[in-house]
Amino acid sequence: MATRELLLKEAKKRIGKGGHDLFERYSCRTHWCMMQVYYLLHDVCEIDIPKSYSCSVWMNTGYAMARLNHEYNTAEVGDILFFENNGNRADGPDHVGIVIENTGHSIKVLEGNTNGVDGNWYNTSTTGVFEYSYDYSGFECIIDMSNEFDSSDIEKVESEPVPDTFEVSIRTLKRGHTGRDVKSLQRLLFADGYSVGSCGDDGDFGKDTEKAVINFQSEHDLESDGIVGPKTFRSLWGC
Repeated sequence: MATRELLLKEAKKRIGKGGHDLFERYSCRTHWCMMQVYYLLHDVCEIDIPKSYSCSVWMNTGYAMARLNHEYNTAEVGDILFFENNGNRADGPDHVGIVIENTGHSIKVLEGNTNGVDGNWYNTSTTGVFEYSYDYSGFECIIDMSNEFDSSDIEKVESEPVPDTFEVSIRTLKRGHTGRDVKSLQRLLFADGYSVGSCGDDGDFGKDTEKAVINFQSEHDLESDGIVGPKTFRSLWGC
């Protein structure tokens, strides 16, 4: 039977990684937060879960619906936590992660394709771990995976240290900026189907990246100014 100890060990290996290895593994290029959940639970822990890389589609499977839980204080290592980030619950959850610790006052979650921006968000490029208070309005639901894990390893996992987290802020990006954060922006745009030009994710916010941002903003009911602030970031990070 799968163990939480194995899941936690393998989850820590994904801290700070992008999703390119998973794109190649599954021969597709899409949002990798759900890919990561599938990889850790199905490929690593050999749990027979439905295959889907869409948060909303996966949560509507019979498998997920039978395991829905809204009592976040009961979350355990290996449970799947879905988020509502765009304010529209009708379109289903927008993001997903795997619980790696329940501290008693907050839940630490390993997530993909997200960087810290404000409030209780933390920087995945450094730690890959986010911590939210229970009253965070973005929680959608938890998928209870307790029946899939060997209960004998719970105490051992809970006593293991997890990476420290720290709060960061992300600068507003616009044409002329360069750096790793621009490169991350370009990758998010590309993953969402927007071309950033022939140079790809070169870390240079040029005219092609600006055009991609404007197109994204226009199609997501955002101010189409080509400037990437918190609202545009949050929309990009949704699944």
